[in-house]
Amino acid sequence: MKRIKTTRDGFTLIEIVIAVAIVAIFAAALSPMVFRHLEDAKLTKAQNESEVIASAMLSYYKDTGGWPYTNADGPTGNAIARVTSSTVLASGAGAGAATGSAKWGTEGTAKHMGDYLYFNNPDADSAADGTGADQASQDWPITGRGAWRGPYVDQYEFNDPWGKAYVVNTHFAPGGGYVGVIRHKVFVLSAGPNGTWETAWDDATSEEVLGDDIGSVVTVR
Repeated sequence: MKRIKTTRDGFTLIEIVIAVAIVAIFAAALSPMVFRHLEDAKLTKAQNESEVIASAMLSYYKDTGGWPYTNADGPTGNAIARVTSSTVLASGAGAGAATGSAKWGTEGTAKHMGDYLYFNNPDADSAADGTGADQASQDWPITGRGAWRGPYVDQYEFNDPWGKAYVVNTHFAPGGGYVGVIRHKVFVLSAGPNGTWETAWDDATSEEVLGDDIGSVVTVR
């Protein structure tokens, strides 16, 4: 009698279970490493973006001779305490925060960073989308000495890697609203992964970037 040789197709249930278990073990082992690298990438991106904004602010000052705190035609005035890269602001003070840290999200009058660095609209008539930026008689000239030569950033609105705005404490820029005697730094600051502020704001403090905040110095008063 002739035997018929049979072939086995597919996998048994046990083989599938073993394969899935092996994949799960590798995934469990690799996941912390992957997440750590993803978080490290966000930290690096935030630091790099804060440095780009700081450089853009310096270029703006070099060209126009003014810091981003004007809010009136001319442009004149120094009533802007903070400029923000979007309207999505981090709020509150984190654990171990320095004095006045929550003010990064609330202090004084805020204006959109893009009004200075993306649009030439440093007065108070801007809309959220930059409408009004073409009012040349109220803005910086675009030729000659003191001309606005932007855009200094590549988009009007943007956030840090955790979806919150970068904030600049222009209140402390030379000629800004601050009238105290403490030597203050102007920072481009992200609230970092925890979405709350730890870096000091108050007039009576000298500032360093604290907690998980991420930032770059623009200038020192």
